[in-house]
Formats: sequence, structure tokens, C-alpha cells
Amino acid sequence: MCGIIAAAGPLDLTAAVTALTHRGPDSSATVTAAGVTLGHTRLAIQDPGTRSDQPYADGPLTVVYNGELFNPAAVRRLVEEADPGRVWATTGDTEAVTAALAVLGPAEALPALDGMYALAWADSRTPGSLYLARDPYGEIPLHVHRGAPVLAASELKAFTALGRRCGPAVIDVAPGEWWQIRPDGRTARRRFHTLHARPEARAPDQAAADLSAALATAVDRRAISDVPVCSLLSGGIDSAVIALELTRHVPDLVCYTARLNPKSADLRCAREVAEAIGVQLVEVDVQPPTADDLTRAVEVCEQTYKAQVEITWPCLALAAAIRADGFKVTYSGEGSDELWASYGFAFRGIAATDWYTYRRDLIAAQAVRNFPRVNKAFMSAGVEARLPFLDPDLVTLALSLPRDAVQSGNSPAGRKAVLGRAYRGRLPDRITTRGKVAFQDGLGLKGAITATLPNPLRYYRAEHSRLYG
Repeated sequence: MCGIIAAAGPLDLTAAVTALTHRGPDSSATVTAAGVTLGHTRLAIQDPGTRSDQPYADGPLTVVYNGELFNPAAVRRLVEEADPGRVWATTGDTEAVTAALAVLGPAEALPALDGMYALAWADSRTPGSLYLARDPYGEIPLHVHRGAPVLAASELKAFTALGRRCGPAVIDVAPGEWWQIRPDGRTARRRFHTLHARPEARAPDQAAADLSAALATAVDRRAISDVPVCSLLSGGIDSAVIALELTRHVPDLVCYTARLNPKSADLRCAREVAEAIGVQLVEVDVQPPTADDLTRAVEVCEQTYKAQVEITWPCLALAAAIRADGFKVTYSGEGSDELWASYGFAFRGIAATDWYTYRRDLIAAQAVRNFPRVNKAFMSAGVEARLPFLDPDLVTLALSLPRDAVQSGNSPAGRKAVLGRAYRGRLPDRITTRGKVAFQDGLGLKGAITATLPNPLRYYRAEHSRLYG
């Protein structure tokens, strides 16, 4: 995981790279290649030595890469089939991604990447063109500023550091797209992944068994790391199943939970899960936020959505504690609620469309909401957050399941019954039968905020406009 900034032309990117240092404190550099300027700040996870520093060049391509590849061995094999005799210089995923783009081209390489990523690259075969790509679910942010020259970056802070106001000038690369921004400013956008929801009949018990197997595989794939990892444990079932599966790879797993109200049900449940699965639980104290604290949350998440700003505040405390303890990678249960439509508001949404389409669209919408908020909140302290519920095979399975295999009534406890069935007997009953509770509700955060701000949403919008335009 890293920070990237790119310009479709020559430009001094020093200030932008500095503004992204929190995302990659291990190294930083800029380079001009094929008429394009690329900047990078690195958080070293795979092959953490300097040989995998970026920008990274392979033949005609120079790449800056923000993310993590979970199938580097498979990608290397594809490259070797097309380029027999290739000698690899590193063991990292950056080289695998760059080589795949250089040898196979984006149309073939990008669908083969199983990971979360945002990419920018230059190609000497098409001088002056800036290329961009974003992972299939939008786990990693990639913003584009349509000024002159066109810029692309991991965070809006990179633009403001270069004197650019944002507002309507900024758009995002959509999930599963790659772009070519030509020297004359024309942009060709191509899609390499489309999110589908294809119904398949499954009985509830079979759905639970299939889900358990898919989750185990998703965590297995995301266990790749050359640095120590930890996990979040909120007290809900989503983070609990991830932590449980992760103990197979990390027997001495350390988990982190936020503590604002010491009597909260979330905290009691997190403690119960930690004891049941044998992990160390670190309780991170979160203070009731002041107005300045919430401005900081807006500055970090770069959003105005009320839930996203407010969830960012405790995540900042978690991220700081995780990094202070020496971890660079954590795991989260984000994405689960969208797969099962377990939010209370989903009942009306499903009635207005249909079960399959609603969940597909709900997952897609998080590319500008939950997923970039998770990324930016934890990367504020140089911590990569991995989301196993967004494993492609797991998403495909989940979106195919009929409603009667997923939900058991519309009560909070029944909206994600399939997950409870999948882990019945492996987690405490209190957890497998517990209903969805919003993170900020379980933490006791909402009341603390309304005591500080009479109109939180208005405040967040005003502060975002002041900071980013």
C-alpha cells in the first residue's frame, strides 16, 4: 500500500509527494518517463527492501502502484508463458504487476490481477499518454483532477498541495476501469471488470457451508505479507469471522477494538470473541470528538457523508495504535453488510428493485463511500487495511445466493443469518445470532457528536468545502 501522484506532462510533484508521506513513510521518489511525471510514497509490505521501491520500470513501462496483489505467483506464471526465459529481480508484487502490464498489455493483464490497487503508468511506445487503472470494487481510491495538466492521485491532499482546488474538477476512476489520457487531453476509458449478480439456487445449509469455505480461502489469499499483521475486532460477526480464519496463519494474532463507552455491548462481545478464539485484544480508548477532531476526520476521509466522517474518528485512533505497536497491515470485515443487505434501510431498497440487483448496486456504491474511507483512515498512520469479504470468488458466491438462503426474516439478527449458520459452533452463540449494529451506534459515538455539533452534516460539508473546494 502506498501513495501515488501522476501528471500527464512535466510538473514538479515534490509538494504532492510530501502531502502523501503518511501513506508511504518507507521511501519516496518522482520520475519523468515518456513525457509523464510519476510520484510515489511507499509502505513496504511485500519484498520490503529497496529493490522494490517505486516508480518501477520494466521495458517500455514505468509504473507507480498503490495496493496489494494477492496472486503474484499466478501473475508471474502468465508473464513467463508470454516471455520465456524472464529473470525476476525481486520477490515483490510490484514487479509482477509492472511486468504483466508491459508484456501482456492492460486488456489482458488487469483481469488477471487479484488484488486491491490503483495504478498509474507511462509507456514509451505511446509517449505523452498517462495510463490509470483501479481495482474491480474500488477498494483503493484514485482521483483525477481535470486541470492542465491532468493529475491523478490517491488523495485530494495531493491536488491541494499543488495549488489545485477540487470540487467539480475532480472525478474518480471507476472500479474495474483503465484509462488512457492522451497528450491532447482526450481520454479513452475501458472496462475490464463488471459486477454481476447471477441467481443460483442454494439451500440455507449449503449456502452456509459454501460461504465458510469461501471465507477461509479469501483469508488464505490475503495472508500474504512480509511484515507482521493484526486484525480489527469490533464485536460484530463480520470482524469475528475474519479474525477466526486469520488465526490459522497467525497463531499469536493481536486484535484491536475501539473503546468509548466501557459498558457497550460491542466491547463485551469483542472481549468474548477474543477469549473464545484465543487472541490478544488491545482496547484503544476513543475520546468524544471536539469540532476540531471532526474537522480532522473530514480532512482525512475527504468525504461529506455523515456516517463516513463519524466512523473515521475512532478509526484514526485505531490506526495510530496499530502503527505504534509496529503493525503495517490489519484486516476488516467491511463489505459484508452490503453482500447480505443487512442494513435496516435495505428493506425498502430491495422492495423498490430486487434482491440481486440491490446488493450488486450497494456494493458498487461503496467505491465512493466505505472503501475509500477505510483506506484513507488507516493509511493516515501508514496502515494497510485488507477486506477479505471483497475476494472475487466470495463476492460472486454471495451475490448469487437467494434471499431465503441468506436471511431469516427481517429482524436485525436474521438479515445475515447465512453468516451465523456458517460459523455456528465456531464462535460464541451471542455473536452468531447477534444483529447488525452500526459501528458508531455500538461505540456510543452518535450521542457524543450531537452534543458537540447541533447540525453535523452541515458542518462536515462546510469544512470539506473549506479544505478542498
